[in-house]
Amino acid sequence: MKAFFACCCLFFAALLAPLPALAQEMGLVANRYIVVYRGGLPAEAQQQVARAGGRLMHAHPLFGLAVVESGDQQFVQRMQMQPRVAYVVHDRMVSGYQLKSIQAIQPPAQGMKPAGIILKPTPLPVKPFPLPITGLPIEASGSDADFYYAQTPQAWAVKQVGGYGANINGGTTHGPWDLTMGKGVRIAVLDSGVDAAHPDIAPNLVLNMTEVDQTALPSACDNGSPQDQQGHGTWAASLAAGAVGAGTGMVIGVAPQASILNIKVLQRMPGAGSSQSAQCAAGQASGLLSWVIQGIEDAVNQKADVISLSLGVMVDLYTGEGTGLQASFDAVTQAAAANGVVIVAAAGNDGFDYSNTRYMEIPAQSRDVLAVVASTNPDCRENLAVNAACAAGPPTLAYYSNYGAPMNAVAAPGGSFPEGPDGSWSGFVRGACSASGCFNLGNVQYVQAYGTSASAPLVAGVAALLKSVHPEWDAATLAAQIRATATPSSGMSYGVVNAAAALGMQ
Repeated sequence: MKAFFACCCLFFAALLAPLPALAQEMGLVANRYIVVYRGGLPAEAQQQVARAGGRLMHAHPLFGLAVVESGDQQFVQRMQMQPRVAYVVHDRMVSGYQLKSIQAIQPPAQGMKPAGIILKPTPLPVKPFPLPITGLPIEASGSDADFYYAQTPQAWAVKQVGGYGANINGGTTHGPWDLTMGKGVRIAVLDSGVDAAHPDIAPNLVLNMTEVDQTALPSACDNGSPQDQQGHGTWAASLAAGAVGAGTGMVIGVAPQASILNIKVLQRMPGAGSSQSAQCAAGQASGLLSWVIQGIEDAVNQKADVISLSLGVMVDLYTGEGTGLQASFDAVTQAAAANGVVIVAAAGNDGFDYSNTRYMEIPAQSRDVLAVVASTNPDCRENLAVNAACAAGPPTLAYYSNYGAPMNAVAAPGGSFPEGPDGSWSGFVRGACSASGCFNLGNVQYVQAYGTSASAPLVAGVAALLKSVHPEWDAATLAAQIRATATPSSGMSYGVVNAAAALGMQ
């Protein structure tokens, strides 16, 4: 079957003040708050919270934050009277943003590999997590290994940013992989989890954990385990560090020997439908902002070198909650970068111009973050006409991508229309998907999709290659080198990330 999904960056439903439907601050979680302190988390934070009528759930001394629960209507006012409290903001939902519906499913051309290998879902353990997922990886046959990279043009996104070399079949003979494939570098993917048994993920998976707390946000469509039951996280992880070689899967990531740290911060939540199975099939990956903060802290503690974030929030800085969110994420990302972590974040899929400085995208515009907008396939230039065919042209900014000079962004492939049939030219981005749930396609191993959610992990892979060759470089130096060596395009004002140039090979 042909597995297409118009995918996405993930976004926080929050503070879109000009839009009446969202001006009610949709997504705020009742009775859960993030408290931002001045000068670090005080030793007496727990006692202060208790006196104000709350309960401290998680302390984050690294970031100077605390996550708190309280049903007391006076809690916020009492906390804001504390001398070291800078902001008290609501915890909030994180939700998946779907750009387009699934495209028509067609049989593959004769002799062509199918886009998705249908698998039975692997039963998941029901013990408390974090624990590893049981079961063995599903290995592709020797003829199938790296098929989409070696025998089709559908690995265009990985190759465009520098995933080639070392005589790997299907790519340019020599390139960044001559120097490194990212071995020894740790990429934390904060997303909907990964399929731990996927043949493109399992060889590189070294940490498999979850921040999902179903007592705070229950879901009948997810068991809260590290396993990806929605597909988005597996897709992103495979673009950053999908494994290479015999016994692996059908795609290759930009840094195919880097280690993957799976830190699940989103779970599959029910969508529309007349039955639970229909609701789960239509569900999107969602979670809590506090889980994302916890995930970044765990990535730092687990010695991640790179964090890939295909999620974000548009914040109205004219509101108290907006400035509080800005302050909280600045504290988080600045501390992570100070600990040597390169933070890569998707710019988002709203098509919004951030030259309007009333608004900002978090975490893409947070301190020390490398923001990434989505570019298109130069061999299949963007064409939104129905049934358009691929034609060559310079890469352009994808129609859905956020943009604007204040983002200080680089570009990387996110893809766009026209889509292509299995195994041929396409504007979409091919990646792995989850055998426990691939968007609303069922249990599918591979998928074509598009969105800035592809752009961020591709750049995370480039950062891993660069870190492998320059382990002494700090996060700021690595990010500056990626920005400085991005390849200009006549089709847009952003340079496309180029690992070969960043490594001094061009």
